Amino acid sequence: MTLLAAIASDSVLDAAFAWLCKRRRDYPDHADVWNFRRDWPEDKARLRSNLLAGRYRFGLLSRVELANGEEVDLWSAPDALVLKAITIALQPVLPISYRCTHVKGHGGAKAAVRRVMAKLDANRFVLKTDVKSYYASIDHHLLLDRMAAHIRDKAVLNLIGQYLRRTAERGGEFFDYERGISLGCPLSPLIGAFFLDDLDRRMASLGLFYVRFMDDVLVLSPTRWKLRRAVKAVNEVLGSLRLEKHPDKTFIGKIERGFDFLGYHFSRDGLRVAKATIQRFVERATRLYEQEREVPGGPSTPGMYVWRWVGWASGGLGQAGVSRSVLGFAYAHTTPAPHEAQAGEADGENKKC
Repeated sequence: MTLLAAIASDSVLDAAFAWLCKRRRDYPDHADVWNFRRDWPEDKARLRSNLLAGRYRFGLLSRVELANGEEVDLWSAPDALVLKAITIALQPVLPISYRCTHVKGHGGAKAAVRRVMAKLDANRFVLKTDVKSYYASIDHHLLLDRMAAHIRDKAVLNLIGQYLRRTAERGGEFFDYERGISLGCPLSPLIGAFFLDDLDRRMASLGLFYVRFMDDVLVLSPTRWKLRRAVKAVNEVLGSLRLEKHPDKTFIGKIERGFDFLGYHFSRDGLRVAKATIQRFVERATRLYEQEREVPGGPSTPGMYVWRWVGWASGGLGQAGVSRSVLGFAYAHTTPAPHEAQAGEADGENKKC
């Protein structure tokens, strides 16, 4: 079966449709996903025919403003489904390192945290960095050249090229993208993992502990000169990809000084939630509380947020668990008295886990 035939197969299209229905189940009544769901049998046949004939074309993205004021570009329901189908079909084709943990099946952020904690005692130095504006900085030509080495189907490469060279519209104003990949798109995490494959392979050749979550990179080293080799390798690979390290999110030095990674603070004293993470949590909980005061009634949004946040902060870490005192600090600095009971209940639930 060719790659294009795999994308247009019943199993892949149905899996993509199930994903779309779940992902957009809370969209407003006027969203195009509802008509698309209603007419799915006919639309599915049309999609398959257009894909196999090489006639499928991605449409304009709609630029919308979220409740928090952030602007995002939204793919139409059919386009989002096709992008998900491409993602499913490409996963076994593209080389993705197991050390890249954000890809499905590689463990996620908590697996990366556990791996770092397990190797901390055997090392003395750390390089922690991420790529400056990673999604927005990916060069389309470099990406397609690298993908062409693994994808021989020109029709599939054409679809990926359309995904890259996209156009968004809002109120008659058009926004063309000649660089970077789309935020909030099912294909982008896979593309983000693949584009740094050169870095994954280069780090593996050095024999040092290395883990990556999208563009968040961490290397542990037992000696300073091995760390310098790692820093040189990272700089060379990023330079070849026309990327650069984020100057404010790069730490190179001794583990004893402590460092932040994926929302946690690592040190010889153990694992804690990073101060910046707690600060963002407090700010978010405070905003939710103020909004609830303006619109009283219904379930406690701040209480649910606190409960979910604590579940994230303490869950999935195994023996590298987070100190309960840190979680207590988070509770004490969030919502006022009306919600303390709910926060306490959430803490009780976590203690049972």
